[in-house]
Amino acid sequence: MWIKQRGNQLGYKAILTIYKIIGYRGTKPIIWLVSFFYALITKNEREAIKDYYQRVGVSYSFMYYVSHINQFSLSLFDRFVTKIDPDSFDIERVNLSKFLDDKNRVLALSHVGNWANTFVAFKYENRTIHITADEKLKESIASYEKSLKHQNSSNIKVINLQEGLKASIEMVQALKAGDDLAIMVDRLIDSSKFVEVNFLNSPTKFNKNPFEIAYNRDVDIMGVTVIRSGDKKYKVIFSDPIRVNKSIKREESVAIMAEKYAKYLEDILHEYPKQWFNFYKFWES
Repeated sequence: MWIKQRGNQLGYKAILTIYKIIGYRGTKPIIWLVSFFYALITKNEREAIKDYYQRVGVSYSFMYYVSHINQFSLSLFDRFVTKIDPDSFDIERVNLSKFLDDKNRVLALSHVGNWANTFVAFKYENRTIHITADEKLKESIASYEKSLKHQNSSNIKVINLQEGLKASIEMVQALKAGDDLAIMVDRLIDSSKFVEVNFLNSPTKFNKNPFEIAYNRDVDIMGVTVIRSGDKKYKVIFSDPIRVNKSIKREESVAIMAEKYAKYLEDILHEYPKQWFNFYKFWES
């Protein structure tokens, strides 16, 4: 997800202080200027993203890249705003009825849209969701985020993947308890644990774990993407449930589920190309 982290705790504090004084609209031009500056200095990321643009049929221009960086910056800004003012966000949910049909699913997330605002997106749903996370925010920034008044829903639990075995046990316990388990698909936690899919016209390695867990526990996979659709507006897009087929071998069933998720994610990126937040040579990696 990350462009090399050049921000710091002071910068985030300054932006939130400005927001508290002059509001969201007043803060946006400042964020745009910061985005323009980052676009100028992130040469490697600028070159890397051209490959992605070609795959989704977007013509590269510097100003389009600035707009893309600005979308990322606003999503990151929203992440902090939700900690102090969560009820000011308007959440639209697409295909919600399919999500509410059943519990105990594996929810597939990617670094597309503002996954961190899942906390707000699920705030009003009467179910418990365990989200696995392995973010590498600068320590000072992460500490500042934790210090903010946190009004988000208590039905969202975070499983820290850096805790190894403890995290694995928590994931199993979450599904045993009938809760939902959300896992990132587009980053490999273990380089040997991947499933290869056709994604944006190229063989792509996705994290195998969520699909394998779904097969082993015999629960559905459901894609979830939290799209920033406007100022303090988000659209949560649920895929149709991706069913586990236990009548075939595990590897085959996992591959089929992963391909269906890849198609769901492709459709979202074609509609919202600026919501892709993997600013590096994704396919080479």
